[in-house]
Amino acid sequence: MYAHLGDPETENVVTRDGKPPGPHAPVMLVAPIQNDNISHASLLQESTIISDFGQSYVAACPPPSYGPGTMLSYQPPEARFERRAGFEADIWTLGCVIFEIRAGFSLFESFMGSDIEVLKQTVETVGRLPDPWWSTFEQRALWFEEDGQPMSEQDQDRAGVLLKAHRTSIRMKLLEIGEQDDPPSEDEGPMIENSGVRLAEEEVDLLADLLQKMLKYSPEERICIEDVIRHPWFTL
Repeated sequence: MYAHLGDPETENVVTRDGKPPGPHAPVMLVAPIQNDNISHASLLQESTIISDFGQSYVAACPPPSYGPGTMLSYQPPEARFERRAGFEADIWTLGCVIFEIRAGFSLFESFMGSDIEVLKQTVETVGRLPDPWWSTFEQRALWFEEDGQPMSEQDQDRAGVLLKAHRTSIRMKLLEIGEQDDPPSEDEGPMIENSGVRLAEEEVDLLADLLQKMLKYSPEERICIEDVIRHPWFTL
């Protein structure tokens, strides 16, 4: 591993008050590994290890004080508005991850860590939130009409927004893959797809169908994991 990756680049964590970080923080930070260093085929293994279960709990008995720890870009709406999560929440998160793996960019991207920006993008892509979530989204009037459609650019200008809302969809975002790729500054290795590669129409149709079924606002309407893995996109 060290022959491929080199020695880790590390830096000690220093707190504002100069005290030790404490038991819930790392004592050291490690710089991320460059893509071209981890894309060598010899590093691929048939066995997979899944780790980091710090937010895990028995699905039938969630802890009373539970607060979803999922990153905002992958957090389902029921976790955001009702602080609840179950197997259906995993389907939403998995849908976001599948899109990101295939596209190379996030389906919903938080701006400066803002859940409001994620909500804005979600409504742009999936449509109006169901009640009562819609009324809880207090900042909606900056971008959207009450039916969930984006306001005119003039109205958004008058509202003083910098990042305007525009109607889009999962399918439209899939069609944008490769449209504005910047060429890499260096060779990123054989595991990284070349810039500018577009999805074939057949894959767009299948992947859009899969993600639309996974990213339903109502948790009960999302397909289950058994239906996800049987979807024809995986055998394309």
